[in-house]
Amino acid sequence: MTEEASETQVASEAADKPLVESSDEQVAQTETQTFIKDGNFQPGWKEHYLPEEMRADKVFDTFSDVKGGLKMLGSLQNMIGKKGVIVPGEASPPSEWDNFHRELGRPDTKDLFKMNIPDDLAEIYNENSVAKARDIFFDLGFNQKQVDALWAFEEERTRAALKANTESDVKARLDMENALKEKWGDDFEIRLQRTNRLISDFTDDKDEQAALLEVVGNNPLVGNFLANISTKFQEHKIITDSEQPGGMLPSEALTEAKKIESTPGFLMPDEKGQLLKDTNIVEYNRLEKERDKFYRLANTKPG
Repeated sequence: MTEEASETQVASEAADKPLVESSDEQVAQTETQTFIKDGNFQPGWKEHYLPEEMRADKVFDTFSDVKGGLKMLGSLQNMIGKKGVIVPGEASPPSEWDNFHRELGRPDTKDLFKMNIPDDLAEIYNENSVAKARDIFFDLGFNQKQVDALWAFEEERTRAALKANTESDVKARLDMENALKEKWGDDFEIRLQRTNRLISDFTDDKDEQAALLEVVGNNPLVGNFLANISTKFQEHKIITDSEQPGGMLPSEALTEAKKIESTPGFLMPDEKGQLLKDTNIVEYNRLEKERDKFYRLANTKPG
């Protein structure tokens, strides 16, 4: 390029540039220098650059310079399109809540919840109670794993309550029985025998007899009441005392004693490998006393 041509090009470029910057450009440069210095945001930058409704957002507190802000913007851009769960707000329509619960694992319908009822709790949890539980679990947005955990806890709680009630009932029955033994002394066995004779002589159905004997066994006060009636009957010679105390033959008493000893956990561990005296000492003591009574009626000893 000739010297003349070079001078012509320089002159042309100089002509294209304004000799003085515009006032808008000067203002923008001044503002930038005021709120961004050496790449760092200066006090007041939120009020200057952000809309008022965004200034309180905590996300803008996570960076303090232009580099950090650009890095945050890039991270948010990379997240767009990735799978995520957005929590609906209070004003969100039911369809949004359904989608939210579905993303967290709730089945499409409450009937899809699997809730197995153990045989020993079948009388406690009927179809109506299980249906109500499913309604609650579904409305709360539970998934199957949460239902399994809560249902297992409920089963454990129910079994503990039933065990406590059983032990309480057994203890109350033993307390009544011991009170009657203390009251009647040596006559206790003969009064029990008279009660059994009364039931045997005035009932024909075996199931009915068994039911009445169970009531007497579970409630000594009822047994005492029937014993008073049988005593009156004996005074009028309607019934007489049997030759064997207890109202049964020795062989029958021995059979009853063996039945008690065959109770799971009494002598041998039950299916869980547990002994009754370790898991329910109150019930074990009751059965032991009952067994010893039958052995006495059989005129023999345990073992």
